[in-house]
Amino acid sequence: MKVLCHYTIIRFMPYLETEEFANVGILLFTPQTGYSAFRLAPKRFARVTDFFDDLDGKIYQKGLHIFDAELQRVTHECSYLTGKNLLTTFQEVTRLREGIFRFGNMSAILCDDPKKQLDDLYDYYVGRNFVTPEYREQVMVKSLRSGLRKHVIGMHYVQKQLAGDLNTAINMPLVAAVDGYFKVIKPLAFDQTKPISLLEHGEKWIGRVKRLLNNETVQPQNMLFTVEQPPKNRSDLKAVYLEVEREMENLGVQVLPFAEKQAIYEFARKQHLQKEKVFQLT
Repeated sequence: MKVLCHYTIIRFMPYLETEEFANVGILLFTPQTGYSAFRLAPKRFARVTDFFDDLDGKIYQKGLHIFDAELQRVTHECSYLTGKNLLTTFQEVTRLREGIFRFGNMSAILCDDPKKQLDDLYDYYVGRNFVTPEYREQVMVKSLRSGLRKHVIGMHYVQKQLAGDLNTAINMPLVAAVDGYFKVIKPLAFDQTKPISLLEHGEKWIGRVKRLLNNETVQPQNMLFTVEQPPKNRSDLKAVYLEVEREMENLGVQVLPFAEKQAIYEFARKQHLQKEKVFQLT
């Protein structure tokens, strides 16, 4: 008999200002039966050490040890709860708090075997079976940030919230303030498996950049999309990508392959004059 399971992804997020994270575990519970369990990544986890290579590994290891003990306590104390009481308790446990370990949004799934489902979810989200475009873009940002520090002297690219038109606030991962104007780099990974997903991902960021341009927060010559294209053997995805690329170029911004690091660094260090506003008599 299928039962409804609720689960959340456990994330390691040591730098709150960059919002970069690695998936390191799954918490799952079944209100109908009272089952609750979790599975965490090992203390020596290559994804964490590779992704946060400038972080002391002991921070992750010690933090995971404490987090593991706390989850063991919670699941043990909740072992007698079922139904709404269990759901309410875990909603409180997983709500957003300050800390280097955080829970993602709660999701639900029907399954025959909650224990097997926990392992399947762990393999999918924490193991190497699943890497989202969003996760890939975090890796791209981290790689570029490191390269920019080494190759672009005197300009600091950091995550920053910028103002778009219609009072919109848009987070950009790599922004440098130069003599009163901004230079912005946004990496995009087009490794979606469906054309509509690729199109929606591209149009989302085209729309956001358009709002920045409309508000004159950023000038087109100071905006760069650095992209990873879809696989060459997927002609359906390639056709959609080319349409997205045309829409980007129609904004007047620059578009470069992520692999062309020297060209990216050249853009990053080049200082463009800010567009002068036309003087008008009133």
